[in-house]
Amino acid sequence: MTTHFLYIEPNTSIEEVKLLFEAHLLSALPVCEGNTFIGVLRKEAVDEEDKETTVADYQYALERFFVPLTATWDVVVEAFGRYHTDMLPVINKEEHFIGYYHLDEFVLQLSQTPFIQEAGHVLILQKDALSYSFAEISRIVEENRGTLLGLYLSNRTEDNVHITLKLASERFSDILQDFRRYGYGILTEKDDDHYRQELKDIADYFEKYLDLGNR
Repeated sequence: MTTHFLYIEPNTSIEEVKLLFEAHLLSALPVCEGNTFIGVLRKEAVDEEDKETTVADYQYALERFFVPLTATWDVVVEAFGRYHTDMLPVINKEEHFIGYYHLDEFVLQLSQTPFIQEAGHVLILQKDALSYSFAEISRIVEENRGTLLGLYLSNRTEDNVHITLKLASERFSDILQDFRRYGYGILTEKDDDHYRQELKDIADYFEKYLDLGNR
């Protein structure tokens, strides 16, 4: 999270707002009154507007999106996609503006986590939505002297779930056999380099999508 207080106020001129958009290469800016979060002003709302006006003249254009200070990384990722933005304000329970997440910096930090950086095998498993267990998955890996580097639900339907996990083990084939024995389908096995490239491609696509939306 970026904690320096980049925000605009109702009395900020649109001329200054445009300069801030240009300087920070953001598609949206948080609007605050004092340290209280009011909303978000998108760049597209003021692109063709009169520089003599102020933010207060665009109250109708403010959007109300943010993530709480307690948000986990998966909530932040979901919010970036849901709001089609490259900037997410962070507020506390008193609705005070604390800082913001920038998409580029967030993706960079995520790419430096052990889940991405550590060498290992990436698997996508499928199991009935009512019978999968993270504890069981961990046990299968560890009983085969493997190390579980991370896992998450990558897809969910009414009937089943897809679970993406990354592990390090010299008994990889034994782990695959045990997953099948416990009813887990092996959807995909990916080498580490390929998985890292996929994550980079997703991030690049998201950036291009945002760029197109802001033109």
